[in-house]
Amino acid sequence: MRQLLYIIPVALLALFSCDKGSSFPPVGSYSDVMIVTESGKLDKLTESMVREIQHTVDYYTKEELQFRAKLIPAMDIENKPPSKNMILFGIVRQGEIGALIESFIGTASVRKVLEGKTNIFRKLDYPYAGQLTLIVTAASSERLGKVVESNGAIIRDIIEEANRVRLRNYLLEREQVEITEELRARYKFTLRVPFLYELNQQRSDVPAIELVRVKPHRGLAVSWRRWDGGTVSLADSSSLYDIRAELAWKMYDKDVMRRDIVSFSEDRLGDFYAVRMDGYWENSVGIYGGPYSCFFVFVDVRSRIWIIDTLVYGPGFDKHPLLR
Repeated sequence: MRQLLYIIPVALLALFSCDKGSSFPPVGSYSDVMIVTESGKLDKLTESMVREIQHTVDYYTKEELQFRAKLIPAMDIENKPPSKNMILFGIVRQGEIGALIESFIGTASVRKVLEGKTNIFRKLDYPYAGQLTLIVTAASSERLGKVVESNGAIIRDIIEEANRVRLRNYLLEREQVEITEELRARYKFTLRVPFLYELNQQRSDVPAIELVRVKPHRGLAVSWRRWDGGTVSLADSSSLYDIRAELAWKMYDKDVMRRDIVSFSEDRLGDFYAVRMDGYWENSVGIYGGPYSCFFVFVDVRSRIWIIDTLVYGPGFDKHPLLR
């Protein structure tokens, strides 16, 4: 989740603690977002929300939608199966969507909306286990339009962070305990290995460990080295680029990067501040490539920088869900 989420004062208030269980688990992809509005039709205001949700991500060889939006009217919500990501979008105390919003956030929170104090609410596992519900609301159409315009990136970040949490929980329902113990005995740190991933290689010369999941290929490498800078920041971009270039060359059979399409940003990985690097990799020997995201995290213990590198290779597949 981008640092922006921690700067802009958007209140993410806790909703009622309610879990309807998992007898009707949310369906569809983590890329799907069900937007509940008064009419379920595409008007000027709703179009702005759909445009923000269906944000385009450039993967060099292909542009993809970060999310796919589906509109439904408030009156039909009980007749639809729960979606992994749902947004209630409308004006408080107006129509069926207003009544639905109030039933979700409560009268006290509605008053805060009317007073202009808050506009965005979220709850994971509500009203169904495994479902993220976001409420984006305001006291008027004009104000609601401004909320969407100002907070589109934040809304997407909230959804992606919830996706990350749910996917992590799913992947760690079963673990490769034997691999974890083997790595801990050798390297003296713990790396939890999801059941769908296998240990592909260990390289003492890098040093690094690579886990993979195939069909299509998803690679996750963890590398580490001494870092005397005391912290890591965007100012270190050149050095971080060189570190990742060396990792890719040694670990991935002479992969190289395109410096002209690399971007750096501030991010978080779990509880840690991270510098994130996004780009496109190509193999210098074979004719293939794909996108990657790399996270650089500094930890005071042993003055060590950790490099968490993720890449995908999936011809014919959308890349964004695989990277997620």
